Amino acid sequence: MTDDITNEDRAEWAGMAVLEYALRKGSSGGLYDPPETVLGDLLCDLMHYARAEEIAFETSLECARMHHGAELAEELGNQFGLRCPKCGKGDEIDIAATVWVRLCPDGTDIFEAQNGDHEWEDNSAAKCCACGHDGTVSEFSTKGEPK
Repeated sequence: MTDDITNEDRAEWAGMAVLEYALRKGSSGGLYDPPETVLGDLLCDLMHYARAEEIAFETSLECARMHHGAELAEELGNQFGLRCPKCGKGDEIDIAATVWVRLCPDGTDIFEAQNGDHEWEDNSAAKCCACGHDGTVSEFSTKGEPK
């Protein structure tokens, strides 16, 4: 059942594929090539494969990005790779962001602004509304977390 599959499982399967690719390729550095090099070579060769098989690689890559975002969101509660370092929740994080607003006679309206973008930086304030932990976005980031 797919409900029991975790992102850790997915990463492990991908790791096995990358390792198998590195073994079969027998690159100059062998298994000692940096993982980024092996992954880059694999992606390049997948582009060759897609071209030979008349598969739209960019479409496949965009689909993979969509699935990755959805799987992150399912696991973390958001697709930004953020979770509270104190309680682990990812779906109750508030971030102090810059947003565009439309000035109106009765104040401002975020929905009427022509540019509806919102942005934040790693040093923007963040708060977990589940446990009250305060920090910065970078402190809530799961990038570089131990597995």
